[in-house]
Amino acid sequence: MRELYGTFGDAASRREADTWSDVADTQHRQAFPMATEFSDSVHLPLDPGEDQDEKIVRPSLAILFRMAVGPDADYYGPRFLEYERTGHSFPSWNWAAFVAPGVWAIYRRLWGPGIAFSVWPFLALVLCWFALPSFSDTGFIGLALAALVVWFSPSVVGALTANTLLHRKSRELVLQAEALTSETDKAARWLSLRSVIAPLQAAAVSLVMLATLGGVVPVFKSAYSDHLVKTRIAESIAAMRPLQRQLEEWFMSRSPDDAPAFAMAETPVDTPQLDKVNVSLVNGRVRLAIDSSIPELSGRSILLAPAIDRWLQVRWICIPVDIPERYLPNECKQG
Repeated sequence: MRELYGTFGDAASRREADTWSDVADTQHRQAFPMATEFSDSVHLPLDPGEDQDEKIVRPSLAILFRMAVGPDADYYGPRFLEYERTGHSFPSWNWAAFVAPGVWAIYRRLWGPGIAFSVWPFLALVLCWFALPSFSDTGFIGLALAALVVWFSPSVVGALTANTLLHRKSRELVLQAEALTSETDKAARWLSLRSVIAPLQAAAVSLVMLATLGGVVPVFKSAYSDHLVKTRIAESIAAMRPLQRQLEEWFMSRSPDDAPAFAMAETPVDTPQLDKVNVSLVNGRVRLAIDSSIPELSGRSILLAPAIDRWLQVRWICIPVDIPERYLPNECKQG
């Protein structure tokens, strides 16, 4: 990489140098139409394979970028000069923005990206909330990993774009300072009087995000646990479909010869969530006793009662016995 260094003297020496530059360097300036050169610029020899038409970055930008960036100018300043030289800044990586993209952006007074990065994780968690049915067989660990991926997606985007966003903001400040002033030192003084960071706002955003996350995680975990119980109850009811079809035929005919083999005995079943199933040949009701594999509902039961509708079709009504509504599948809420 070729760099330009500048020296600073008094006003008379700068005027003398400017006069010499106007006379002696006119032809050399034309070779770099995109560059702004000074008489005190030092041109280092080109590296092997380096393009002779490479864009020259004026030395004053190093000072102005440092003033526009504020804290951590030693980190950002050289990178921004390299961005000016190469003409592009993406992709790059910023670890501070990866850890807390929203807080970092607010701290750097990047209000739009800061709000977007702060709200993004919570919107993603809302989408996960509505996508809970698709995580039925994933397990809590799998859901936690999915939530982490969703939560850190803005972190990855923030880390890749942070340097670009801050470079553009700093560049706009430098251009504004140069448009309002006539000399580099005045532009630097103008930039020094501006507040380029927002530590109080960043601290407030971090506290709000932590408080919100502390309230969201327990609710999300509880909702997922309730969803698992609801899914197991629905699976238990679905496992009774073959029995229900047998009972429907018998219930319509009420012939003792067609009575299912379950009779009125309490019969163990293969469904993991159920302890036993009781079928009454008096009214055709099926009682499902829930075992300890669902601790929240251990010892409780669900009744499936057949009824004939106006179209002379058997309709099964789900009757929960001492089971909270949040654990019930839709067929039991409607029944």
